[in-house]
Amino acid sequence: MSINLNYLGLAISAPGVTPKSRSFRPPSWPPPKNWVCVEDKDGNPVSRYGDSVIDMTPWVGRTVTFNFGDGPQTQSNGVRIDAANADLLRVLFAWYFWGTRAPRAVATSMNSLKWLRSIIAVCSKEGIKASDLSRFPAVIDKVAASISASAFDVVIGALDRLRDAREVLGFELLDLAGIQRLKTLQPDHEPLQTVYIPPRIWTYIVNRVAECRNDFLSHQKQIEECFAFSVDAYENNGAVEYREKTGKSHRNPFQAIPAVNHYADMTYYGSFADTAQRFGIKDVIEKWSGQITSRRGIVKMTNYFQLVQCAALIDVAAFSLMRVEEASNIRWNCLRWEDDPVNGRIPLIESETTKTDADSNAFWITSPSVEPSIVALQSIARMRLTSAGRWQDGGNPKLITATLEPWSTGRKTTKRVETQPTLKSLAEVFQKFSHLFGLQQLTITEDDLKIARAVCPKLDSERYQVGNLWPLAWHQFRRTGAVNMFASGGISDSSIQLQLKHLNRLMSLYYGRGNTALHLNDNARTLLVNAFYENMGRELASMLTNRYVSPYGEEHKAKLFAPANDGEPVNLVNEGDANHLAKIYRLHQIGGRLTALGACMKSGRCDDADSFSSVASCAGDGDKKPCAHTLFNIERVPANQKRLDAVNHLLSTTQVDTPQYRYLEQEKRGLENYFVYIRKTA
Repeated sequence: MSINLNYLGLAISAPGVTPKSRSFRPPSWPPPKNWVCVEDKDGNPVSRYGDSVIDMTPWVGRTVTFNFGDGPQTQSNGVRIDAANADLLRVLFAWYFWGTRAPRAVATSMNSLKWLRSIIAVCSKEGIKASDLSRFPAVIDKVAASISASAFDVVIGALDRLRDAREVLGFELLDLAGIQRLKTLQPDHEPLQTVYIPPRIWTYIVNRVAECRNDFLSHQKQIEECFAFSVDAYENNGAVEYREKTGKSHRNPFQAIPAVNHYADMTYYGSFADTAQRFGIKDVIEKWSGQITSRRGIVKMTNYFQLVQCAALIDVAAFSLMRVEEASNIRWNCLRWEDDPVNGRIPLIESETTKTDADSNAFWITSPSVEPSIVALQSIARMRLTSAGRWQDGGNPKLITATLEPWSTGRKTTKRVETQPTLKSLAEVFQKFSHLFGLQQLTITEDDLKIARAVCPKLDSERYQVGNLWPLAWHQFRRTGAVNMFASGGISDSSIQLQLKHLNRLMSLYYGRGNTALHLNDNARTLLVNAFYENMGRELASMLTNRYVSPYGEEHKAKLFAPANDGEPVNLVNEGDANHLAKIYRLHQIGGRLTALGACMKSGRCDDADSFSSVASCAGDGDKKPCAHTLFNIERVPANQKRLDAVNHLLSTTQVDTPQYRYLEQEKRGLENYFVYIRKTA
């Protein structure tokens, strides 16, 4: 495949290298071996593309080299790669530094390239070309043994990304089946898995924080007016200077008029509850922060701002796959809309990355639903920064702000250097803001525990018990978000699928395709890729349960899984069988995919091109019997009844003896066959 060379360019910022430098862009693709790919700041050649060792010292100011393994052997334990495989590695090297979406830090590219080099070295040792690796399962197994447990997820993500670029590269190291096989060989690295928040609790949390945020926005004008009035009241009384000088609060405007005469020139407004009532915000503050007492007074508004910030932060974390440290660093201009000719406007969040690969800023795909949360954070940030004299029109301040308002507790609060607060754990948020979540809704049920264990079998049985409160933690939202992108059946539910419908499609599309110019966060992409391969195993395991039936009986269903059991039928009775088959599925030894009726167990491409959109070829049509590879899911009866009702309605409004009418008739007969076989198993 030809490529527009204008899309290529050195992604890192190297001293002395400009778009006019010969090392900035390769003259052809793949690059010629005599191309000067590294030069010093004065333009002198340092390394050429065909060198056995590339010296990147001028880029980073310290000694950094990359050995392709086809040069003179300088160390007895050095890497050795034959010439053909070394040339493949060179193409990968060029792609990681000059390709589209190349990382912006040398360390990021080097981390992936070192592991890709180890894979190619195994291929070289085994006498095969790395581009043919997918054809040699035994060599894939040896590759797995060469990868450390801690690096496995990074390697899977890198291989999946190379698949996206295979047309430009001219090859791929592993195809989809090969990556699936490698994933099943991943050693158990994490003794404690990041837990998955069950759908009921997750839905309650995101709905509750949305309600909190929406309440703020519906009162935004009144809140901002009350805040400005209160700041003026403090300034007019000189309350801040007096408090910072004496430590006393006699000049605070929201209290009864002091009896001492020398405060006669001050203005007092009585309890802050009266002022809040006058501006129409008393009820909303008390709903979320508790009663405004004479002792706490205006501090309740500060408490309310902190609560809204936490709610908005939860919303962003739940719908972006960002780490909480990344979400808490978002700035005023963080939300960006990318115009896509097919999918319309795509919302992206920009923030600083927290990993040591230090691509200082990156974008995360998010949901349009987070825009109101950004607006709420902007409102609070502007109020606080303005009150402290730090607001600048056209600036780009961080949105998570500290308590800068003049009535904040503690002396010299408004003179603090840092404007960002210390990040609280969700346990601390839950304890401090008791009105945000209800105890009953966060109490673990049998169903919650069942679903959580389906995703995380090693769930701590002492912490996670029926009747206990779910111990929320920030990192759970990333894991839960990644699983929800691909989950179905018993793992997900209709409410989650509805909320994530838009986000699911966008994340799968944008994190998965290689032709976008957006600098998307690579850690989020790696998380999604690994969640995808994990979910494939869970789907097959669910097919082993009695929810799935074969129209030809249980014996036939067992035979469908026989290729994974040395030709013997599988007993569909225990969890061990499910775990075993989940692994075999990833090894691509049997088929398995979900369909509208249940599942298809055919390995490879279906003979019927309409099987993805029509049920007739699966369930049978007239005298034609159901497909031998099909399984019917008895839990899809309600959904398929709605589908049949819709087909009947369309038949009544479609012209007879047209292609559309004949298609609908086949669809109807297929659905009716499905119900016939389901009733037989009842």
